[in-house]
Amino acid sequence: MKLPRCGFTLLELLISMSIIAILAVMVTRMAPGILGRAKEVQSLNNLRQVGLAFRLYANDHDANLPQRVTTSEKWPVLLQEYLKTPKVYADPGDPKNYLTTGADPFSNARNQTSYIMNGYNDLGAYSDETVVVKLPAINGQTRVILAAIQFGTGNFYMDFVEGNQTSVLNKTAYRNGSNYLFTDGSARFLKLEEYDDRLWLVNSDYTIPPL
Repeated sequence: MKLPRCGFTLLELLISMSIIAILAVMVTRMAPGILGRAKEVQSLNNLRQVGLAFRLYANDHDANLPQRVTTSEKWPVLLQEYLKTPKVYADPGDPKNYLTTGADPFSNARNQTSYIMNGYNDLGAYSDETVVVKLPAINGQTRVILAAIQFGTGNFYMDFVEGNQTSVLNKTAYRNGSNYLFTDGSARFLKLEEYDDRLWLVNSDYTIPPL
């Protein structure tokens, strides 16, 4: 009686090891991209939660968005009660987000969140803290940026008069682009070539100061 063959031949073993090695190389090469994409998606989810908090705040304040202020509570504090969790203030693509540094995301002295809010320079808010922006008064809300990822500079607002569009705004946080929160509450990824400084403007006639 012929016994059944057990185990692998040397050739079969070598083939199996080769396949495993090829798969390992493929996984190693794909892993950074997969991880990066997961962080990008989480970033979009965070921004949507922040956008919802902005809209809930407006609902409770006669449709007014948080003002650009320097002497009173700033937007991270004002939105605090409308957030499901403060963790949405920490962008996963920001290596200096408050979760990694242990900073206070609700500090009024320095912006410890990963995001900057529209400073509404085109409406005069930079020099006049009394400027109020009503959410329904913003035309084309899908095209006006409300907040975006910053470089961790501590700035609360995106101010053209200070050149923040180049020194503070992180336009390549993910791949060759970044995530942006728009005033309609949506969050979208824009490639670097799709980004335009004028997306921050409510007043389309505003002239952005030259750098």
